[in-house]
Amino acid sequence: MFLPRTYIALSIWSLISIVSVLQLQATNPGTRPNIIFLLADDMGYGDLGCFGSPVVQSPHLDKLASQGTKLTQCYSASPNCSPARAGILTGRSPYRVGMYDFARFKPLHIPEDETTVAEKLRSAGYQTMFAGKWHCSGDFESGNQPYPGDHGFNHWLAHKGNFGKDPDDFLRNGKPAGNIEGWMSELVVDEAMNWIDDRNVDEPFFACLWFSEPHTPVLAADEFRSLYPTETVEPHLRTLATSGGPQVIRRQNLQNPDLYFGCISMLDHHIGRLLDYLDEKGLSENTLVVFTSDNGPEHRTSTAFGSSGPLRGAKGHIHDGGIHVPGIVRWPGIISAGTTSKEPINGTDWFPTFCAAADITPHTDRPLDGANTLPALVEGKPIEREKPMLWWLWHARGGKEVAMRDGDYKLLASMDPQLEPGSIADAKQPDGWSIIQFIKEAKLTRFEMFNLSNDPSETTDLAQLEPIRFSQLKSRMTELYEEIQIEGPMVNMQFK
Repeated sequence: MFLPRTYIALSIWSLISIVSVLQLQATNPGTRPNIIFLLADDMGYGDLGCFGSPVVQSPHLDKLASQGTKLTQCYSASPNCSPARAGILTGRSPYRVGMYDFARFKPLHIPEDETTVAEKLRSAGYQTMFAGKWHCSGDFESGNQPYPGDHGFNHWLAHKGNFGKDPDDFLRNGKPAGNIEGWMSELVVDEAMNWIDDRNVDEPFFACLWFSEPHTPVLAADEFRSLYPTETVEPHLRTLATSGGPQVIRRQNLQNPDLYFGCISMLDHHIGRLLDYLDEKGLSENTLVVFTSDNGPEHRTSTAFGSSGPLRGAKGHIHDGGIHVPGIVRWPGIISAGTTSKEPINGTDWFPTFCAAADITPHTDRPLDGANTLPALVEGKPIEREKPMLWWLWHARGGKEVAMRDGDYKLLASMDPQLEPGSIADAKQPDGWSIIQFIKEAKLTRFEMFNLSNDPSETTDLAQLEPIRFSQLKSRMTELYEEIQIEGPMVNMQFK
C-alpha cells in the first residue's frame, strides 16, 4: 500500500509528539496523584527483607518494593528524630529552621512562618491529613506551639512523641482523642483509612503517616513475636553484635529479640492493610507511595536489635549508619516496577519531589536544600542539586558532628572547641559554653573524606590521598555550614 510522503511525515511527527507527551507526563503527569508518605521510626538500613535482612519477615514492604523502586542510597535529613521530621516537612536543613535536637528542649518547634509541603499541596487543592508521631514541638501539651493543623494538615491525629498500645494522650484536630484501643501502627492506619473514606473524592489527597515502630516502647502482638523462635534469630544476633562497628555500643537483652523483629513485622502487617485497602478502593494506580525511616537504628536500649547493614554507625551518628535508611517508592505506570535506584536521595528532597508530582512549584522565599528526585525515579537521570547534601547534629556520637555528601564522596568534620574532642560518645560543648553558643560559634575541624561507592563502611580516609578533591569539598562544606549557622535562629536551649 502506497502512503504519501506528507502522510508518513505527519505520522512520524505524531508519533514523536505522543512520545514527548508521554515523557512529559512521566515526570509531570497531568492527573495529579494522591500521595502517601509512610515514615518508620529508628528503622535501620538492614531491617527489612528487601534490604537484606536474613531474619525480618516484611512481606508487604517487600512486595511494595517489587511494585516500585528500591532506593539503595536513601538518607534521612538527620540521625535524630525531630530534626529529620523538620527536614521532611520544610525541604530545608533542620538547623535552618531551628530544630537543633529532638524535642527534649521546650522551645524547639518548626516556626509557623516556615512553609511546609502540606501547606503547598493544600494551597494547590490537595486534602491533607496527618496521623502518628508528631515530635515537632517541645511544648506539645500547652498549645502554644504549632500543631499539624497550623502547618497545613486539614485533619490530624497526633502524639507528642512515642506511644504504645491503647494510648490515651493523642490529640485529634486539637482536642483530646481519649483512650484509643489498638497497637501503634494499627491506630495510624485505621485513622488514615477512615479519613480517606470521608474525603472529597473529587480532590487528590496527601496523607502523612508517621509510625512509632520500631522505636521504644518496642511492642508487638504475640502473633508477630511468634514468627521469631530463638533458634531462627541466634545466628543473626551474632552478626548484629558488630553491626555499625566498634563505635556502636549495644545493650540488648538477648532474651527478647523476638520483640523487636515482631514489632517490624507488625508494622509491615498494618502497612499491608493500607495497601490492600488502596487496591480495594481502586486508588493504587494514581497514588504515589513513599516508605522510609527517620534515622538509623537505636543501639543503646535492651530492646534495640536494629541493623545498619554494612554501614558504619547507628542512630545519633553522622556516619552512614545513622542517616542511610531504607527507601521505597511506588507510582504505578510512572515509576517502573521492580527497579533499583542508586541515586542519593535525602529527607529534604521529598518536599520538592511531591511538589513536582503535583505539578506545582516549591516556594522560593527562603533557601531550599532538597531537590526534585522525579527525574531519577522515573527516568534514571542524575538529580540536579544546587547544593550538596549536608547533615549536622551538635551532640552526634562517633567523633564527628557534621557531614556532607557530594556525588560518591562524603566529608565528615568535628565541631571545635568541644569538651572531649574525638570521643565516640555524644559530643559536648566546652565548659562555660551554652548549647546554642556551641551551635552558632563552633568551627569545623578534623576533616575526613570517604568514597562511598567503594567504601560504604567508611573505613579509608582519602583526605591525604586526594588532596585537590579534599580541599574543594572542605571549602564547599565550610561555606554551607557557615551559611546555615548564620541563618539558624537563636533558641534558648534549656531542658524542660
